[in-house]
This record gives sequence, C-alpha cells and structure tokens, in this order.
Amino acid sequence: MRNEAKSTWRAVTHDLLERQTIPIVWSALPFRFAFAFGEASRYSGGAMERAKLLDLAERVLRLPTAPYHEHEVRDFVIRYCCELGVRVETDRVGNLIVKHQRPRAGRPAPPRGRPPLVFVAHMDHPGFEVLDSRRAEFLGGVPKEMFAKGGRVRVYTSQNRVQRQHSTVKATIRRFDGSGWPKRKIVELTVDGAVRKGDLGMWDVPAFRVSGGRLQATAIDDVLGSVVMLATLTEAARRKLRTNLWCVFTRAEEVGFPGVMAVIQSKKIPKTALVVSIEMSKERPWARIGDGPIVRVGDRASIFDPAASAFLWRAAERCRACESTFRAQRCLMDGGTCEATAFVGFGYRAGGLCLPLGNYHNIGPNRRPRAEYVSVSDLQQLVKLTVAAAAEWPGSGATNEMLRCQVVSIARSVPRKLTRI
Repeated sequence: MRNEAKSTWRAVTHDLLERQTIPIVWSALPFRFAFAFGEASRYSGGAMERAKLLDLAERVLRLPTAPYHEHEVRDFVIRYCCELGVRVETDRVGNLIVKHQRPRAGRPAPPRGRPPLVFVAHMDHPGFEVLDSRRAEFLGGVPKEMFAKGGRVRVYTSQNRVQRQHSTVKATIRRFDGSGWPKRKIVELTVDGAVRKGDLGMWDVPAFRVSGGRLQATAIDDVLGSVVMLATLTEAARRKLRTNLWCVFTRAEEVGFPGVMAVIQSKKIPKTALVVSIEMSKERPWARIGDGPIVRVGDRASIFDPAASAFLWRAAERCRACESTFRAQRCLMDGGTCEATAFVGFGYRAGGLCLPLGNYHNIGPNRRPRAEYVSVSDLQQLVKLTVAAAAEWPGSGATNEMLRCQVVSIARSVPRKLTRI
C-alpha cells in the first residue's frame, strides 16, 4: 500500500513539474481523512445553478463602482442580504459584515460556539473620479500607457444622489497629466455631456458578456468576489447550513486598504476567526484560467497561515471526492497584495482563495484598456469550494489539529525510524 501511494504521489509530482498545475487526486495524498459516505450530501450540489449564478453576476457587475464610490454595489448587497434573511451590520466607514449563524445541534450558539469563518472581498475596482467638467483622477494601479490619447471612458453622472440614480456620459482622454505620477494620475477629458465633481468613471469596455465559456466585464476584480460571497450566503441559507459564516464587503481596497483597516481597527472580527480573502488575481504561468479556483498560499507581500491553506485544500478534496470533474489549484499568487496580508499583519489567521484573471485591472494587449475575464467553470467551482468550506468549518482550533494529524500521518509512513549515529 505504501509503495502504491508513493508511486501515485510521484506521478502527480511529475504532472505538477510539467504543467505547473495539479488536479486534486484524493488517493495521491500521503495522509488520509475518514470520509463517511453519509457526509456526501454536505458537499454535493453545493453551488448555485449556472444560470442563476450568471444572473446574479450580471446584476452586480453592471453596477458602477470605483474606490470611495462603491455605493451602488453596497446598496445591492444590503437589499439582497435582507431578502435572504441574514444579519447585516456596518461600521463607521460603510464596510458591511453579513452573518449567517446556525449552530450545530447540541452546540451553543455564537459567540459562545465556534468562532466564525470570515470571507472577505472588496466592492471597488480601479476607476476615475471626476474633478471638474474636464478633468478626472484615476484611482488604482495601472501603467501610464493606459492613459493614451483617445482612451474611452464611461462617466456615471448623478441625477439623484439620494436615490442613486445616474445617467451615462461618454468621454475620451485628451491628455494625461504626468506631473504628479505615480502618486496622482490626472487626465483631461473630452466629454459628450455635463458631468459633476465627484461623479465616477470606468473604462468604456463591455460591462458584462458571457461567450465561449468566459465571463468578461469591466470590474471583475474584485466585484466578482462579492458575487461569490452572495452566492455562498444564498446556498448556506437555502441548505440551512449549521455553521458560523461571516462575509465582509470592504471599500477602497484598490487605493491602499483603508476599508479593511477600518474593519481590523473596529475589532468586530474576533482573533479566533479564520479570515479568507476572496480575490481575482492576475493569471500566472503556473496558475491558468480554466484549471479551477486557487487555494492561495500567499501574495506579493506575505505567506498566509499554513493551517488555513490546509483547511481550504481539504474542503477542495471533499468537493473532488463527491464530483470527479472538480478541479482546483494551490499556489503562490504574487501578482498583487490582497486583504489577507492586512489581516496577517495584525495577528489574524488568514488564508486566500482566488480565480486566475485575464486583463488584470483592464490592462489588455499593448497596455490598452480591455474587459477583464475569467472562466465561468472556475467561477462555478469556486462557489462550490466556498460552500464546502462553510459546511466543513470546524473552528480555528480544529484547523491546527487537522494540520498536525497530516504531519503525523506523513511521519508514520517512513520506511524505518532514525537511530543514533
């Protein structure tokens, strides 16, 4: 049995070296967890139907958003979650904390029960803020070449700021003012209508389109992360999952984490929680679009909690055990820095999940604005994974125990014990 396991593991390792991605192979792991067939129902069917998921994605992704201007996405999240019947809280800067709390039978209700599993995603995407009738400032990280003359922009000008009513005005970039680069990115616009200070703008690329198995949109990063959390809450409510699941919708991540820093400073999330950042991360040679969602072990700035990664990977294994076509990846995604790093920096246990993303921050070929894109299949499987993680969530103490058991199991498989030399 040991030789067979080693042979299988060697074959999988060879596949990893050749392709830089690895499908989940349950029998290949040198450690095993008992899997009761009665548990299969907790993982099978754990995702929203494709049509409903894409409908939800379209409703959210068509909403205008930019750093400091997440109001319409935020309003949608509040309405949607109130209809679900889950608890919605807010903090002093407008971040949202949504709580699905159903204790397991015979266990005390939170907060005396299990600590929460906390998913986090941000509601903004790099975009423009109008300064006056002819100038705008771009908020977010992109190269200078994106601001070439003639670049097209959609400006969402407010007609009723209280009721969030707006109209769309077309504009083109006339000149890029590089005097404040890289701290400030100011452009002069030629505008086909009246705009007001404080209006937001986005690149004039397809707002939403599904074609050939790809979802294309202006603002996938990270508004689609918010969609994933809404879909997860929907499934948790529909299936009446007995778990302590929180989803945190943050603001202004693209300009330096002020939203998530406010969440951390508010101490609304207990240090016993496991925090999981859900992101859309730039496709890398070792992390391909179409090869499944990614258990992200780290980003450009930090490496995440190993027990968190082990827990998320175990949830992926559960999905694979119930569905042979399920695929996932586990790797470092160093294309940017995500909110998990902020939590790690302040002493939280944090992990990450993401989808590989094309045209990251709308940076297309030749550094010209293009719609971002992801695989629809990857999106579906990410929702299955988040639902499985919510169903599996045992509490932060047990995640350490899982990792310890894995290490012990590996150690027990050695051919013979070491002796003194």
